[in-house]
Amino acid sequence: MTKPIKKNKIEEIHELLPPCWLRRNATSPDSGAVHGNIQRVGPNGELHQRFIETIDAANEVVLLSSFLLSDEDISEAMLQAHDRGVRVYALTASKNRVASLVKEDDEFDARMVAEHKELLNRLVGKVLLRSAEHFHAKFIITDPQSNPHGWISTANFNLALKKSVELAVRLSPKSARSLADWFAKIFWTESEQELVEKNRLSEVTPPPKIPPAPSKSDIVVTTQRDTSIRSVVLNLIENARQEILISTYGLSSDHPVVQALIKKAEEGIPVTVLTRPRPAIMGTVTALKEAEIRVLAHDKLHAKAIYTDAGAMVMTANLESSGLDYGFEVGVLLSDQDSLNLKDILDSWIAEFPWQYEPAMQRKEHVGQILLANSSLRDGIREVVKEETVLLNDVFAEDALDLNQAPNPTFTEPNLKTFPHKIKYEWQVLPRRLPAKTKELKKQIEVEDNDKQGKKKKATKHISYDPKVYQDNKKRVFVLLDDETKLGKAKQLAKELNGKVVLP
Repeated sequence: MTKPIKKNKIEEIHELLPPCWLRRNATSPDSGAVHGNIQRVGPNGELHQRFIETIDAANEVVLLSSFLLSDEDISEAMLQAHDRGVRVYALTASKNRVASLVKEDDEFDARMVAEHKELLNRLVGKVLLRSAEHFHAKFIITDPQSNPHGWISTANFNLALKKSVELAVRLSPKSARSLADWFAKIFWTESEQELVEKNRLSEVTPPPKIPPAPSKSDIVVTTQRDTSIRSVVLNLIENARQEILISTYGLSSDHPVVQALIKKAEEGIPVTVLTRPRPAIMGTVTALKEAEIRVLAHDKLHAKAIYTDAGAMVMTANLESSGLDYGFEVGVLLSDQDSLNLKDILDSWIAEFPWQYEPAMQRKEHVGQILLANSSLRDGIREVVKEETVLLNDVFAEDALDLNQAPNPTFTEPNLKTFPHKIKYEWQVLPRRLPAKTKELKKQIEVEDNDKQGKKKKATKHISYDPKVYQDNKKRVFVLLDDETKLGKAKQLAKELNGKVVLP
């Protein structure tokens, strides 16, 4: 009866989950599969090898563009091309733009910026390299006049060619020639600086002659004077009648393209957006979900592509102004067969991608990992569990003989790392101990005693109760049970004295 007892209470948590990405599959690398003229990036490095082989096969000219350029094998292929007499030209983002990425984007870190800078220094004197704040396109073109070959890539020429979820399209000779014309136009008219020495760039002087406008083809671009990528994307969305699938790293809710997606979804056309889970896109993906657009994500997605029943395109532009309204970006409209190939790729990503966005969801509808939408992958992964046990402080019963009458503790939802469906509060009820600063309370009895003359007389005597009784300065009475065999006596004594039984 006087031993501690354990008690518990289970409370259901009705609060919604915060805006988050729900784990639906394990995060796995993409395959390096080839689908017609479209190749995916996988850890086997097949696409990376195709790019090197393309440069190695050049006899006259290599034209390369990459926002970031830090792949040693590709740079070595460029240098070897120079050594055998091939002219090599390159476009990259300006050093200021690259440096700003460390602060702006959790995809980049200082190491990547340093590698980019180091590689550029290796190319000095052998590769004619120009840069600008707005350059973002990624592609390779070789021998455009005599034997054109080329690729458009969504991946930067760095570790992304082996570790990211990316796409590349092998270009037809006509497309490669057209893209080479765009390279020439941008090289001469939109470049801002040229690499002339290690760690030194000089301002670009005006060209002796403006290159002619490239002929129309399946190559579309964003430049300082051309927004054909934006026009094509809007046209594909507008003419879609069955479904829209889009893959993009960046997207902005106030951009007309994103607004067009929302409008199309509200008209009843199924729309799926594939992206990368990042705090920067939280507001936009919430707006997409409000329009009942399905939003899925992969930790390493960087591919940009759109498929609709009206046509398809792979591009380097994100769905935001710096990509669709200004910058230097490229895209390629796909043939009917490659459009279907792209759909197959996107459908496989839809089936396999690990994260699904939910801005407000009942906890009981999910068990497993979530990624908080306002946090990065580095520190935002949490767990939804069916039940979490919370241990509360011990509660003391006022009477050691009646532990069940002890008051319950305060049930305040703690700051947990998990998100439980239910919280099971557990605590222990202990019998009250004899408080400090109490004095023994003795009972007064009358006894007969002999005086000095031997005559009988009555006297008052104070003796201890059995078991002993104590009293505090508030006149509260405590019966001390220090022997379990005296349990009955203690109970009776507490009743008589209006006190509480306590333990030593």
